[in-house]
Amino acid sequence: MDLKDIPDRWKRFHPDNPPYRYFPNRTRKQTMIYSWLAIAGCTAFGYLLAEAIEWKNSNKPEMYNEYAKSSMSLEHHAFAENQKQAFTEILMRARRQRLGLPAQAHGSVEIKDPFGDDE
Repeated sequence: MDLKDIPDRWKRFHPDNPPYRYFPNRTRKQTMIYSWLAIAGCTAFGYLLAEAIEWKNSNKPEMYNEYAKSSMSLEHHAFAENQKQAFTEILMRARRQRLGLPAQAHGSVEIKDPFGDDE
């Protein structure tokens, strides 16, 4: 079979009814409707899947808290809290930098007696 024996679909191009490979007798409007329905269907499926996963995992924090209370030592708890605090500080510093704010000024370390004389 030579290349010249293969019919060229695009030579008989008709703008209202293009030569589609799949579902060949559809119009452009039908193609647009099918495309929008596919987008809406995939979006709805994704939303329902996300809701189902969220519903399934809704009781996990309580379970993890119970596991942590029963099996975590005080050292591990302190390590996790310190790590959480460090990450929070890093993220707050990055947020200030992203917003264009100056770095937070450190407070004075001098101890002043609130009831003493100011001399």
